[in-house]
Amino acid sequence: MDIRIQAKDIELNDDAENYVHKKLDRLERHMAQINGVRVEISRGTSKGRGKGVVAQMTLSVGKYTLRGQDTGVNIYAAVDGVTDVVDRQIRRFKGKVYRSEQPRQRGSDIESLNVSASAPDQADLANRQEAEEELGSVVRTKRFNMAPMSVEDAIFQMELLSHGFFLFFNMDSSEYNVAYRRSDGGYGIIEPELT
Repeated sequence: MDIRIQAKDIELNDDAENYVHKKLDRLERHMAQINGVRVEISRGTSKGRGKGVVAQMTLSVGKYTLRGQDTGVNIYAAVDGVTDVVDRQIRRFKGKVYRSEQPRQRGSDIESLNVSASAPDQADLANRQEAEEELGSVVRTKRFNMAPMSVEDAIFQMELLSHGFFLFFNMDSSEYNVAYRRSDGGYGIIEPELT
């Protein structure tokens, strides 16, 4: 497993790095197929709580990406929080794989996870039930006409609709992009890349 730990506006000592590795070992016990992990720890401000430490964790599992973020009063609290967030995502992810009960239709990446290869134990069944309750099902599909537009036009359209994100065809790059409103008040663009 490729592990990258980055610190921004904060210094990580050996004890803190060892603590992060210990928490990642816990996650790897829940899902051994983790290819890579990126942990970013930074000093940040949270609304109403003053300064804190922000921890972001991104896991690569086959062609899927799991990501979590949490804030704590110190490095250890932030790492504990983000580990719990990602652990819940792993359980939901595994539950989704269990729920499909047809891993071959989902592609070879899920098949390689060997999630359904053995009989699930009591904890796995509980995780599957929890994931089914949390995930829900698709209840509506929307279709709409999409005209090519610039990034600025997409952000303007998103604000007109009072949405937090907006899918659009970027006329500059001739690709589908997503514009979204960031928690800091700015905007971001997601430019997908096929792997």
